[in-house]
Amino acid sequence: MSQYIALPLVGFVVGLLIISFGGGGGAIYVGILTVFFNIPPEIAASTSLATTIPTTAVGTFSHWKAGNINWRFGLTMLIGGVVGSVLGSLCSGFLPGNLYNKVTGTILLLLAVQMFISHLKKGKDGRDAADRSHTKANTFKAVCFGLLGGIMSGLVGLSGGGPIIAGLMILGCHALETVGTSVLVLFAIATTGFATHLGIGNVDWKLVGLLATGTVCGAFTGPLLLKRIDKKKLEKVLQPALFIMIVLMGGIEMFK
Repeated sequence: MSQYIALPLVGFVVGLLIISFGGGGGAIYVGILTVFFNIPPEIAASTSLATTIPTTAVGTFSHWKAGNINWRFGLTMLIGGVVGSVLGSLCSGFLPGNLYNKVTGTILLLLAVQMFISHLKKGKDGRDAADRSHTKANTFKAVCFGLLGGIMSGLVGLSGGGPIIAGLMILGCHALETVGTSVLVLFAIATTGFATHLGIGNVDWKLVGLLATGTVCGAFTGPLLLKRIDKKKLEKVLQPALFIMIVLMGGIEMFK
C-alpha cells in the first residue's frame, strides 16, 4: 500500500527536478527503487528510462513554448545521445558496477572543472554564446557530450543528464537554454535506451505507472513555477545550481 503513496510523490519531486534543472532524475529513480523497494537493478534501469520518457516529452514541449531550446546543439547532441544509448544498453551486462561508478564520477568532476574554466573565459572575453556556437569544433564537442550522456544512460538507466548539462554550459548556453535543451536530448536518450532495454531486461509496468503519475504532474508544474520567477534572477541562481549539481553527482558516484 505504501508504494501507491510513496512512488507518485517521488515521481512528482523527480519530475520537478528534471524540468527545472535538466537532469538527475534517473539516478534518483534507480537508487530509490533498488535501495528502498528492493527492485533488481536491471528492472530499476528499464523502469527509470520508461518513466523518464513522458516526463521529458512534456518538458520538451513546455520549454519549446518558452523558447528555452537551442535546436542546433540539441539536435546535434541528440544524435550522439541516441548512438551512445544503444551502445551503453548493449554493454550494460559487461561493466562491473563499482568500476562504472568510479569512471562516471571522474568524468563528471572533470566536466565540472571544464565548466568552471569555460565560465571564467566567458567572463573574460565577454562573448555571447551565439557568437561561439557556429563552429565545427563545437559541433564535434556537442556530439561527444551527447554520446557520453547516452552511454551513461544505457549502461545502468541513469538519465545521462550530467554530461549533457555540463556540455551545454561549456559550449556557452545560458542556464535556461541549458535546461530546456538538455530535456530535449534526454527525451531522445530515454526513448532509445528503453527500446533497447526491452529486449534485454524486464519492465515493471506497475512501477512505471505509479512513478509516471507523479513525474508528469511535476513536469507540468515545473514550467509554471519557472514562469513566475524573474528570468535574470533565475539565470543567476540556475548557473551555480547546475554546477553544484554536477559536482555532487560526480562526488556521489566516486564514493559509492
